[in-house]
Parts: sequence; C-alpha cells; structure tokens
Amino acid sequence: MSRKLNADVKEAVIDALKIHGTMQYASKLLDVSVRTLNEEMRRSEVFKRRVLEAREEGKRNIADKAIEMIKLYASGTMLKTDRNVLTANIALANAYEPGFRGTTVIQGRVEHDVRVITAVPRPKYEIEPPKIKILDNKKPHNVEEIIVGEVVE
Repeated sequence: MSRKLNADVKEAVIDALKIHGTMQYASKLLDVSVRTLNEEMRRSEVFKRRVLEAREEGKRNIADKAIEMIKLYASGTMLKTDRNVLTANIALANAYEPGFRGTTVIQGRVEHDVRVITAVPRPKYEIEPPKIKILDNKKPHNVEEIIVGEVVE
C-alpha cells in the first residue's frame, strides 16, 4: 500500500528530478518507491505536470553536462581520455539533446536495377502424357493392362 506524500516530499522529488532527471534517483534519495510517486501523479494532475516538467529539465541538465565533458575532451583540457566515459557522454548527449548529431543531407542519388536470383534453380520437368490405346472388344487382355476400358503401354 502506498502512502500519500506531503508537500515537502513532493518539492524534494521535483528538485531531485530537475538535477538528475530520473524517477529512480528521486525515489532512492527520498526513500519513497517509484510506485508511490506514480500513484501520487495519478492522484494529482498538478504534481504530474510538475514532475514531467522537472524530468525534462533534468534531461536537459544531463545533456548539458555530457556536452561540457565532450568539449573538455575535445579541447584537450582533460589530460587523460577515458574512452568509456567519453562514449557514455556522447550517448547521453545523443539521447537527451535534440539535434546533437546534426542533420543528414543526401547529396547524390544512386539508381540501379536489382535482380533477384534464387539460391536453388527450379528444374524444368517435361511430363509426357502416357500412351493410351483404346481397346477393341474383339481382343481379350490381361486385367493388369485394362484400366477403365483403356490399355496403358
């Protein structure tokens, strides 16, 4: 069962979200479950709006910190480059900063014909109809040769 949050806890959640941008961090910081925060958001539309705005601000803050670290690496201010940290900062900037990668411009166009070739060629079956000879009633034939009044050679 979840408890109802008071105004001080709600403000602390909003502040934590503005800095770190995640509900998980805010819930650990204030010793409140994420489920409790979600239920409080369902109860209060004002709190929900403020949480969503704080999460967006937190994401922008994370992207700003990541871009600042990338700039430090690029300018040579950081003496030792940790590639894992740099890759993580690039990933965060890509995720949270709109347009960080830039836009892709197609400069040329390649036109070509595509021919589909199957892996197994299909054999050409030449099926000849069986030679059929009509029986005349004057000659007796074996039962094996007679199939519905026709002789199959």
